[in-house]
Amino acid sequence: MSAARTRAVRAAATTVARQVVLIGLSLLVATAFLSFSGYEGLPVIRGIADGLTTDVAGTIRWSTPLILAGLATCITFRAEVWNLGVDGQIYLGAAAATAAALHPPALPQLAVLLWVFLCAMVAGSLFALIPALLKVLIGTNEVVSTLLLNFLALYLVEYLVTGPMRDTAAGTNLNASPVIERVAWLPRLAALQPSEANIGFYLALVAAGLLAVVFYRTALGLEIKIVGANRTLAHYAGIRPNAVTVRVMIASGALAGMIGAIEVTAIQHRLLAGFNPGLGFSGIVVSLLANNHPVGVVFSGLFFGALKNGGINMERVTDVPSAVTDIVMAIVIITISARLAMSWLRRRRSAAVPAAGAGS
Repeated sequence: MSAARTRAVRAAATTVARQVVLIGLSLLVATAFLSFSGYEGLPVIRGIADGLTTDVAGTIRWSTPLILAGLATCITFRAEVWNLGVDGQIYLGAAAATAAALHPPALPQLAVLLWVFLCAMVAGSLFALIPALLKVLIGTNEVVSTLLLNFLALYLVEYLVTGPMRDTAAGTNLNASPVIERVAWLPRLAALQPSEANIGFYLALVAAGLLAVVFYRTALGLEIKIVGANRTLAHYAGIRPNAVTVRVMIASGALAGMIGAIEVTAIQHRLLAGFNPGLGFSGIVVSLLANNHPVGVVFSGLFFGALKNGGINMERVTDVPSAVTDIVMAIVIITISARLAMSWLRRRRSAAVPAAGAGS
């Protein structure tokens, strides 16, 4: 095994081990919190275990968009570009997928699905390109622009499903488009029928594998790493940081658009107002827990998919609210933030010591 491959395997193993520790700590704290609040704490762990053993279909259903959202986040975070607009890009991808699926070309189902997904990914990429160009051309902070564009996308979808794309046969109680043509339905996993688990899960795994290859086996992956570490150094090394910024934002938007296409073609079969339960922001936690590693994102997505599914099932059979999943996610964020803060303080301390020595 080559040295580069050994380092990649070691990095993946370290990421997974760190995830296991953080997940275990988060579950212990959440269980204790519930116990002190008067609830039974064990259903949290039991719900996740059921999601990974008995209700695998539900876990796959939620893991699919979470893995893709984590990948869409990690590709920009590795370049120190903060794309917080994945939710908006999901909405635009879903709108484009619906428009393509309502009037599909007279082609076989595979070709129709490829067309629908292409439209969704292009729409997500173009929407992500807006804050990228604002950043590289006039220096706009991408955190602000991507957050604001989320609301624009949300209101645009609401306008579409209450106006031009509204299903007039659905009555007044449903803000949605008509049901898309059946030829554009993404197949669900036959072994897990009846459920909402679909072959989008395979697409997410393929995307994670391709992204791992890009990060660790291509020149672009090295450029992304160098830009993320030091943009000034990247400039002097002959790398164009602005070009890398545009590329990672386009790729992130394409992955987000794919989520929108999967939600429309495999789950809802129509465009619904407010169909997105914050998958983009959940993807940030998925990516951070995985230390922005594509292989780790798969495991993080599976964990949070099981957590989401377990929370839904818990609320049905116990008095434990499904909001406990938000508590676990918040604990993960706090733990990761503490670790990042400690790393930052150590770097500051290490930089201050040589400076003090030079001054004396």
